[in-house]
Amino acid sequence: MKELGQKIRQEFPIFRNNQRAAPNGASVPLCFLDSAVSSQKPQCVIDAMSYFLAHDYGSVHRGAYQLSIRASEKYESARAQVASFIGKNVKPSQIVFTRGTTESLNILSLGIAATRLTPASRIVIPAIEHHANFVPWQQAALHADCELAYIPLVGQRGTELRLDLNAAEKLITANTAVVALAHVGNVLGQVNPVAQIAALAKKVGALVILDCAQSISCIEGNPFDWGVDAIAFSGHKLYGPTGVGVLAARSDLLESLPPLLTGGGMISAVTLDESTWASGVSKFEAGTPPTTEVIGLARAIAWVEEVGRSRIHDHSARLAGIFAERIAGIRGIQTFYPGSGQETIVSFRHESIHAHDLATILDASNVAMRAGHHCAWPLARLLGVDALVRASFAAYSDEDDVEQAVEAIKNAIYFLN
Repeated sequence: MKELGQKIRQEFPIFRNNQRAAPNGASVPLCFLDSAVSSQKPQCVIDAMSYFLAHDYGSVHRGAYQLSIRASEKYESARAQVASFIGKNVKPSQIVFTRGTTESLNILSLGIAATRLTPASRIVIPAIEHHANFVPWQQAALHADCELAYIPLVGQRGTELRLDLNAAEKLITANTAVVALAHVGNVLGQVNPVAQIAALAKKVGALVILDCAQSISCIEGNPFDWGVDAIAFSGHKLYGPTGVGVLAARSDLLESLPPLLTGGGMISAVTLDESTWASGVSKFEAGTPPTTEVIGLARAIAWVEEVGRSRIHDHSARLAGIFAERIAGIRGIQTFYPGSGQETIVSFRHESIHAHDLATILDASNVAMRAGHHCAWPLARLLGVDALVRASFAAYSDEDDVEQAVEAIKNAIYFLN
């Protein structure tokens, strides 16, 4: 397992191209610990996109010539590959290509608000959600003039950093129409008990929406087997390109939702008086799709399957645990890390140094970590902090990254104090 990161790192050109010279003339490698915001891309993904642009690029579903036909075939083949990646019983007709997790969740939230919510409805989400799965449901509640209730966090530190299931059971009542949550938290890294929460939702007939942005690259299992009705994830956190995401949902749910965007490619008929929508996933894919990005996503999925999701997860979680243990011994450092052994993310702060200052100084040592509220302002307020530094581990991380990051943190604290 130790060699996994060192071997895989060679497949990522970003690491070869971003070494820095130290004052003593030595080469300082890039220590990239911000994969939770966006992962780096292996050469095979870059090559797949470049090859498509150079050899097969054409407008999808809009031409009778060979380039368009080849591009359309590759596009639909990618859809089938995504379905298979999610689970063996998932069909290509359940897969919508979007611009990312955020757009996918907006399609769901606004569509559900328009078709299923009434002023008597309740939406239940964790109070600690990423803004992408927080703000859309706020807007849905405003559109429907209904209640939005929040599952609280248990505790503020250590193993108590988890969702309060007792509170969830009380909040998910007969009038609950939707329960939406992340599979893995983007700040604390906690793996949420999706199956248990979904079971509570199904007892009252509520829809379950799952944000898989942080989990799809490293945790196996078909969310639809857990009682989930729809999932969303992005390509750029899956070792693939930006600008492409996936909405996967039960067929009947997709059929009931209106499109978020309208225009070309998603219509059945258009007259001067009215337009009617195409059936199936085409209804949600208005305009020219991100074909090149979809090709990159398909190759990224193939790459992840070649490496193995459980292998990536075990490797990343092991490094996160080592890192958390090392920095916990640094004076003034406070960690926000459940420590269950499943987390691939470690968030922390210094008692007297602002997170932004600390992250800025870490960059001088070629250590890349994100600092801020991490698109989770309500969580930051619940934790009583204004900002946190976050280290997130991936397939290409290794123990040298841990050592480099820990030493950089110590040096930064010495410098800033």
